[in-house]
Amino acid sequence: MYSHMTSAVYIVYGLIAVNLVFAVVLYGIKFRNVKQQKAHERFHKKFKDYLIYIQANIDSEERLRVPPGRMNRLEFNLLQERLNDMIESFAGEQREKLIDLCGQIGFPTYHLQRLRGRSYRRKIDAAYHLGCMRVKEAVPAMLELLRRHKADSSLFVIARAIAKCAQDPKDIKDMVHILLSKGRSIPDLIADMIEESSIDQTALFAQFIQSGQPELIRIGLVGLKAYTAPEMAAAVYRLMDSSNKEIERKSIEIYLNSTVFLPANVVNRLLGHADAEIRLLTVQALSEHRNSAYAGALRNGLKDPDPRVVHASANGLLRMGEKGMLLFCEAAKDSRDSGEGTVLQDMIEEELHSLSARTQNVNYLTQYNALLYAYERTFGKNKRIYRVV
Repeated sequence: MYSHMTSAVYIVYGLIAVNLVFAVVLYGIKFRNVKQQKAHERFHKKFKDYLIYIQANIDSEERLRVPPGRMNRLEFNLLQERLNDMIESFAGEQREKLIDLCGQIGFPTYHLQRLRGRSYRRKIDAAYHLGCMRVKEAVPAMLELLRRHKADSSLFVIARAIAKCAQDPKDIKDMVHILLSKGRSIPDLIADMIEESSIDQTALFAQFIQSGQPELIRIGLVGLKAYTAPEMAAAVYRLMDSSNKEIERKSIEIYLNSTVFLPANVVNRLLGHADAEIRLLTVQALSEHRNSAYAGALRNGLKDPDPRVVHASANGLLRMGEKGMLLFCEAAKDSRDSGEGTVLQDMIEEELHSLSARTQNVNYLTQYNALLYAYERTFGKNKRIYRVV
C-alpha cells in the first residue's frame, strides 16, 4: 500500500513539473512574440518617412539615398526584408535602383560574409537574400554550396537564388545539372526558377530540348509552352514521335500552339492518335484557327469514340462559319439516317435554342440565321426546330 501511494505522489510531482515546464516555454514564446511585435512597431514608426521617400523617388533619375543615422542589427534586418519585397515587386530601372540602394547600405557585403561562414542555416538565409538582390558575385559560392548540400527542400532555395543572380547561361546549366545529379528532377519547378533569370531563357530552353537527355528535354518543353513563335514548332517537331509519353504530349501541345498552319498529314496523324488527350488537343487547336480548310478534319472528329473530342469538333465547326455549320448538319443527318442516333442533331438544336435567346446581339443573330439555314437546308422544314426556338 505504501509503495503504491509513493508512486502516485511521484507521478503527481512529475505532472506538476511537466506543466511548469510547458508554462515556462509558453510564456517564453509569448514574451518573445510580444518583444518582436514591439520591435516591428518601433521600426515602422522610425522608418515610415524613409520608406515613403523610397516610394516617392523610385521613378526619379536621382540615386536613392541611404537612411539617415545608424541602424541596430534588428533594424538592419527588417529594412533588408522590406527592400527584398520591393525588389520582387518592381522590374527594370526601378529594381536596379533598389538593388543599388542595398549595395550602398552594405547588405550584399554582409550576406557574402555569411555565405562563407560555417553555419548551414545562415548560409541558406544568406543565399536567399543574395538572390533577392541579384548579387552576381555570389554565384560561384552558391554553386559550390549547392554541390555540397544534401538533397532536401532547401536545395531549391539555393537554386532559385543562383537563377536570379546568374548572368551567364553556363551558371544556369551548372545549377540544373547539379539538381538532376541529386535526383531532384521537377521540370515545372526548375523551369519556373530559370524564368526568373536575366539570361536569354528561350535560347536555353531550346538547347535543352535538343540535348537528347529526357530530364533536360522535359524542362525545355515546360519552359517553351508559353511561347507561340513559329520557330518553336520547328524545334519540337522531331520530339512528337518520342517514345516517352510525357515528352510526346508536351511537344505536340507546343507544336499545335506555335504553328500558323497545320499540314494535312500532321493533322490526320494526330487525329488518329491512340491517346484521346492528344486528339482533343488537336481538335481544340484546329478550332482556334477558325480556318475552313480544317472543316473536313473536324467533321471526322465527330466520329471519335471520345465524347470530349466529339463536342470539341462540334463547337469548332459551329464557330467556322457557314461551311462548318453545313458540314456539321450533314454529319448529323448521316448519323441519324444510318441508325447511329440523333446525338449530333440534338447538339445542333440545343445550339439553336441557345442562340435564339440572344438574338438581340447582332453577332448571335447572324450565327442563329446561318445555323438555321444550314439545318433546314439539310433536314428540311422540321417541327422540332419551332418547338425549341
